[in-house]
Amino acid sequence: MDNDTKPIRLLLVDDEDDFRKATSQVLQRRGFDVQGADSGERALELLGDSLPDVVILDLKMGGMDGISTLGELRKIAADLPVIILTGHGRAEDAFAGIQMEIVDFLQKPVDIERLATRVRALLADRRRQPLREKSLQEILLPPSSFPRVYDDEPLEGVVKALRRSISASGTGTVSEPGHRAVLVFDRREEFKGLIRIEDIIGRVIPAYLRLPQSSYFTGMFLAELKTLGQPTAGELLTPQTRVSLDAPLMEAVHLLVTRRLTSLVVMQGHTLAGLVTDHSVFEQIAASVTGDDSV
Repeated sequence: MDNDTKPIRLLLVDDEDDFRKATSQVLQRRGFDVQGADSGERALELLGDSLPDVVILDLKMGGMDGISTLGELRKIAADLPVIILTGHGRAEDAFAGIQMEIVDFLQKPVDIERLATRVRALLADRRRQPLREKSLQEILLPPSSFPRVYDDEPLEGVVKALRRSISASGTGTVSEPGHRAVLVFDRREEFKGLIRIEDIIGRVIPAYLRLPQSSYFTGMFLAELKTLGQPTAGELLTPQTRVSLDAPLMEAVHLLVTRRLTSLVVMQGHTLAGLVTDHSVFEQIAASVTGDDSV
């Protein structure tokens, strides 16, 4: 039998006998060659004899737990692909596994079909890339995705730029990423900030509505519109949150959520690198939840 037709060899490490045996049988029916180990210690013994293609390692076991086993395994085979399974998922454990270059972290009860697909895709890729968090650089939208104006342009220019961008999205809505804000530059092409649709809407809310016992009446909105005037783009700018391009992704996600932003400015030194949006972060979550690694 040549290398292209040999079954994929798996080492399944789990101290729950019923789970290990049942999972092994299901994987074997799908064409895998599965060897079981009921402890981390036994798994390391088997690895000393020969290496499988992939190790599927339970996190919580009596004796040597999954992370400890993984640490010892890396001394034997630094590049061996390892998928961690756990019924008690903790971010601390996932982080430790990522630091030791696991290829995936799956929660029990595991979908066997998804696990089988993940293993086959992993070996078909041949690069066997460890599980890796994407950088801000990889998920941000470039400045060219957004309309832009100069800081001395009036409100009318800002509104027209946003409306053109919304129309270009093809649906006439403002839900698409990249169409809810306009970038503001000065005449020296230095980035000054961005104006969101929400910022423009906020200009029609009078300051006195922040006072206790404020009241509303019909015609108030129209009256504010008619006295809005033509503030410049520079005057419309408000203090804004920015993040560095080399910041961890979690920093950007935390700022998006706590500041209730739909987009966050990402800077490389004094230059605008782009914007990370709630939509681009959601796509990373969707990819993990659905098992779609193409995002």
